[in-house]
Amino acid sequence: MRDVSQPLLFETSWEVANKVGGIYTVLKTKVPVTVQEYGDRYHLTGPWNRLSAHVEVEEIEPESPAIAAAVAAIRDQGIQVLYGRWLIDGAPRVILFDIGSAAYKLDEWKGDIWQVSGIPSPPNDTETNDAIILGYLNAWLFEE
Repeated sequence: MRDVSQPLLFETSWEVANKVGGIYTVLKTKVPVTVQEYGDRYHLTGPWNRLSAHVEVEEIEPESPAIAAAVAAIRDQGIQVLYGRWLIDGAPRVILFDIGSAAYKLDEWKGDIWQVSGIPSPPNDTETNDAIILGYLNAWLFEE
């Protein structure tokens, strides 16, 4: 029987350790309270911005065996993943995905969306493509 009394909490955003706009400020503001309630069971996920991550994130190894196994399984498929602590108040754990390293899966995932829901996606729309990749990477993480 699984222990569900200590659930994990994941939050995903394009602006995790990636200052783009106002959501970055919203995340930074709410993180201390969320970390206080969930501790190291709280993880944020997002894209790995290599221009800012080196000053925003301290790379560490996952302590949770489940998280470590999930990250390792994704890395084993050639996806670059940064696991660490976001250097803000509360120091939440973050899982950042290199979107480009997962681009080889884009056609498969677009085909999946088409097969399941009949929703087409434009072939050269970078924003749409990146959103699909990030969404599937999160789903992959949760599945693992």
